[in-house]
Amino acid sequence: MVADCLPVLFVGHNPQNNSSATAAVHAGRRGLLDGIMPETVKQLTELGATRIEAVIGPAICGRCYEVPQEMLEESEARVPGIGSITSWDTPALDLPRAAAGQLRDLAVEVRNSGICTWKIRSTTPTVGTVTAGASPASSGEKTSSLRHTAEN
Repeated sequence: MVADCLPVLFVGHNPQNNSSATAAVHAGRRGLLDGIMPETVKQLTELGATRIEAVIGPAICGRCYEVPQEMLEESEARVPGIGSITSWDTPALDLPRAAAGQLRDLAVEVRNSGICTWKIRSTTPTVGTVTAGASPASSGEKTSSLRHTAEN
C-alpha cells in the first residue's frame, strides 16, 4: 500500500533490441512537485526505451485531497494543473491528474486506475473507529465529514 500517494508502474520498450525496462515509483505531493515523473521517464529513456507506458494505481483524488490555499497556490506554480476543489468546495490537489498530465506531455501512454484511496477508506467497513480531524484549511474547527487534509 502507498496510502494516499501515487503508485506508478512504468514499462519502457526498446524495439531495436527487443528489450524492456521497468520502474516503480511511489510519489506523494512533494515527489510530484520535485519532478519524480519526468526523472523516471528520463532514466527509462537513458536505458534505451523509445516507448513508455505508465499505470497510475489507487491514490487520493482531487475531490478528496484538501490542502490549505497557500499550498494549492505554491503547488500550482510548480506543476500547473495540479490544483483542484474538494467535493465540499475547499482547495485541493489532484495528484493523479497532475502526474498523468506530466507523463502525457512526455509522450508516455498513461492508464489511471481512477480509484480514490480516501473514498475506499471512508466507504469500506473497518475494525475500530474513524475520527474526523481538524482542517488547517478551515479555522481549525472539527469536521463532521471524513476527509483528508495535507498539513505539509
